[in-house]
Amino acid sequence: MNAIDTSNMNKSYQKIVVIVSGFALLISMTVAGFSFRQTPSSSPEANSEAVSPEERLKSIIEGYESVLEREPDNPTAKQGLEEALRAFIATQAQAGNLEQAIPPMEKLAALVPENEQYQEILKQMKQAQQQAQSAPPPSQPEVTNPESDEPLPLIIPEAQEDSNPLLNPQENSNPLSPSGTNPNPN
Repeated sequence: MNAIDTSNMNKSYQKIVVIVSGFALLISMTVAGFSFRQTPSSSPEANSEAVSPEERLKSIIEGYESVLEREPDNPTAKQGLEEALRAFIATQAQAGNLEQAIPPMEKLAALVPENEQYQEILKQMKQAQQQAQSAPPPSQPEVTNPESDEPLPLIIPEAQEDSNPLLNPQENSNPLSPSGTNPNPN
C-alpha cells in the first residue's frame, strides 16, 4: 500500500505543479499584455514611425561609429557601418541629394579601402558635383507668351543618368555592393 500511496501522491503533486504553472503562465501573459497597452505617444515603436528613414540610418551610422571608436577592429561593427553607409548613400542618390551623399561615400571609401568600386564611385560623384557647380544656373523661363496669354511650356534638361551608376536604374548590378552583383535578381 505504501507504493500505491506514493504513486497517488506523485500524481497529486504533478497535478498541483501543472495547475500552479498554468496560473503563473496566465498571470505573466496578462501582465505582459497590459504592459504593451501603452499610449501611442509614449510607445517607442510609435516614435520610431515618426522618424524618417534618413534619420534612422543616421542614427544607425552614429551607433556603429561609436562602437568602432571603442573597438576599432570589431568586424561586426565594420560590416554594419558599411551596410548602413551604403543604404544612406543610396537613399540620398535616389533623392538627388548628391552633396549629402558624398561625405558618407568618403567614409565608406576610407572604411573599405580595398574596394576599388567605392573609390571609383566617389570619384564619379565628386566629378558630377563639380560639373553641377560649374554649370551656369538655368534661366527662368517666361511663364506666359506676351502675344497671347497662353502659358509657355517649361523645358527641363534631362538628368545625366547614364554617367552616374548610382542614378542609373537600368543597371542590373548594384554599384554599392562589394561584389558588384545585384542581391535580388528578377
